[in-house]
Amino acid sequence: MRIKDPEIMERIIKALTDSGTRGVLRTTVSSPKSAAQLAEELEMPIRTVYRHITDLCELGLLTSERGMLIESGGKYVLYRSMVKSLTFMYNSEKDSLDVDIIPNENILGKFMRFWSYMGG
Repeated sequence: MRIKDPEIMERIIKALTDSGTRGVLRTTVSSPKSAAQLAEELEMPIRTVYRHITDLCELGLLTSERGMLIESGGKYVLYRSMVKSLTFMYNSEKDSLDVDIIPNENILGKFMRFWSYMGG
């Protein structure tokens, strides 16, 4: 999948310059993780993790795979990377930057199975 919208490309590039954002994506490719798990694994404050999660979800690079209510009344959400890899290509003749995304097959397969189950 190739991203053509220049504004979205800029937002993706900006997000991925942050090592914490990349860490969230990297650790959620193979299995879903909660914000608390991410904070512990990446050794960063939970508020920072939630900021990264929000940014990545808005860009469509991360999704909430499932959630459940816990006894205290809060909710427990597991997040999963929607991408396996991103490639940036600069074309000097056009002075343009292209972003290619290779989807995370683990989550894509689940989505496709769910979609077919729903009659899509």
